[in-house]
This record gives sequence, structure tokens and C-alpha cells, in this order.
Amino acid sequence: MYICTNMKKIFYLISISAIFAACNNQPAAEATSEQAVATDSTGTTYLVDTAASILNWTGEALSYGHYGTMKLSEGSLTVKDGNLTAGSFTIDIKSIKDLDIPDPTKNAYLVGHLNDTDFFNTKLYPTGKFEVTNVASLTNDTAGNTHAISGNLTLKGITKNIVIPAKVTINGDAVEAMGTVMVNRLDWNVKYNSTTAFPNLKAKLKDKAIKDEFKVVIDLKAKKG
Repeated sequence: MYICTNMKKIFYLISISAIFAACNNQPAAEATSEQAVATDSTGTTYLVDTAASILNWTGEALSYGHYGTMKLSEGSLTVKDGNLTAGSFTIDIKSIKDLDIPDPTKNAYLVGHLNDTDFFNTKLYPTGKFEVTNVASLTNDTAGNTHAISGNLTLKGITKNIVIPAKVTINGDAVEAMGTVMVNRLDWNVKYNSTTAFPNLKAKLKDKAIKDEFKVVIDLKAKKG
């Protein structure tokens, strides 16, 4: 039993290390100005299954990190001739959870802080939104992505356009889109403990400085409406 427990801890640490390593090796998506949202009145609408869909996030300081989830509250995708042409989804930011801190008090403190004005300020901005502006096919992508999905991401009332490489699968009455992107929080005015935003904090924060980029993995599942 002791060996099994230790092995579980080892595998857990390896998994966390892998998540953070992946975070370090991927550049942040370049945020550009808001673009016109894609529309398609002739395609087939698929409604996002909010119970089956999830947004995973990973954030890091220089010496540690955290990861967790957010739920989606609504969304839809449009498909025409076997291709994704439009869509959007709403992020329930107040649903944010941390999955790596076992102590309930410390976990609640972090989640409360993420909801507070230092980060997402969910009292004023309880939701975020992603609206598709363009979908381009990818070929021979080393990560297995099939499309580059451009869209307007709105957080804290700020809208910027980013590109999410994603694997899109359309199968009869179901659509799944899974994409991974690094987001620079400074583009959405989330500046807490950023030494880019506040260079004078470098000496004070040292390895507790929080990196500007955080990782988002979106697993979107939708069914024909």
C-alpha cells in the first residue's frame, strides 16, 4: 500500500510537470483587433452540450503553477457542406475551479482570488465569450489539428481576436472541436504580479512572479439542434 501510494504521487508529479512543460514550450497567440463575426444562415446549427464540454486552464508563476476548469453556459456551431463555418460559446467564468490544491481552505482562497479584481473580476464580468470570425483548414499539422479557428475572445469587457489551432470532427449529428492556445493575460488587462506590466516588482517577487501567458484547452461538444 505504501509503494502504491508513493507511485501515485510520482505519476501525479510527472503529469503536472508535463502540463507545465507544455505550457513553457508553446508561444502565446498573438492578439489582434476585433474582427467581423462569421455568419451562415444556410448551414446546420449544432447546440453546444454544456454538460459534456469543458475549458481547462493552466497558469504559472516562475516556481509553481495551478490548473483547473471553467464551464460553458451556452453556445452553437454552424456546419455547411461538412465544414465548420461559424459559431460561438459563452464561458461561465464564475464556475472556475482549481484542481491541484487538496487543502480546501487554500483552494477556496485561490478561487476567490481568481474571481476578484486582481484577475477576472467576476462580479462585474461573470462571463466571457468566443465568437468565430474565420475557419481555415490545416494540412500536415504536427499536433493533429485540422483547422485554425480565428475568433473574438471577450474577457473583462475587452475583445481581441486570436487564432486557436483545433481538431474538428464532424460525425452525423455531432461536432467536436478541441483546441489548445496560450493566451497573454495582459491583452485583457489581467496584470496581477506581472513583471512585464510592473518591472519594479521583479526584485520583490523573484520566482513568485506570475507569467503573462496562461494555457487554455477547450473541448467543445455540440449536437444537432
